[in-house]
Amino acid sequence: MDIDEKLTQALPDLPRKLAIAARYALDNPERIALDSMRATAQACGVAAPTMQRLARHLGHDGYDEFRQDFQTLVMGGGFGARVEALRSNFQNASLTKLTQRMAEAAQNNIADAAARLDTQQIEAFVRAVRRGGRTYVVGAGSMHWAAGMIEATGRLTLPDIVSLPAGTVTASERISTIRDCDTLLALAIAPYCVQTVNAMQYARAAGAAVYAITDRPSSPLAPHADGVFLTPAASPHYYPSTIAVQLVAEILLAACAAASGGATRQRLRQLDEIRRASGAYLEE
Repeated sequence: MDIDEKLTQALPDLPRKLAIAARYALDNPERIALDSMRATAQACGVAAPTMQRLARHLGHDGYDEFRQDFQTLVMGGGFGARVEALRSNFQNASLTKLTQRMAEAAQNNIADAAARLDTQQIEAFVRAVRRGGRTYVVGAGSMHWAAGMIEATGRLTLPDIVSLPAGTVTASERISTIRDCDTLLALAIAPYCVQTVNAMQYARAAGAAVYAITDRPSSPLAPHADGVFLTPAASPHYYPSTIAVQLVAEILLAACAAASGGATRQRLRQLDEIRRASGAYLEE
């Protein structure tokens, strides 16, 4: 049963304060999905602990889990539904309000992603990458650009990093030579590309270390990964936000660079000299 159905059924028997919060949630699902608990409580005129009590009354461990259900509800309507929600919320509003909501959602996603990061998993990823094998980055569909970004910037310190180019050949075919000393980093947010999941299964069967950057614990990538880095994607935009994906990708690459040795520093100096000599870049 979806969260809006649960709320509708529970509403007649809720205490007054919980009923106020429940009605606000039913009327403003996008706000529950995007805003913080404090902002939501303020908007509907109740105390923040009331929102926690409502979440627990519906069987959730806490407000974060309650909010995730609303994110699933809002994002699950497809792009058409999200465009209509965008039009409904902002058609008669100023661009300032739209900009503010977009910025707030991005800030919340960044803060949530940072809070969920596990330093032990980051360290495990760095150890896997430094074993000496290749690092494959799989980002099929809409995540292809993110895979390319990771390869382009990661190559500065990880010469054996490879993103898989777009094309008709499946990701599993492109990593057919993956070995147990290699690492695969998969990227996907809802809706998830099947070939990304298939590539993870293939890599894991080959004994490679497999990690995922994805948007929620229930993501189909999670069961096939040795480590999962969660990147919330809530946004009033018609497409899920990818700003937290880029944050986590940059953190992983920075951690790899920080753990690198003298050979990597020498490589970076050589790259700087090549760039300056080429004249292809403008110095500040």
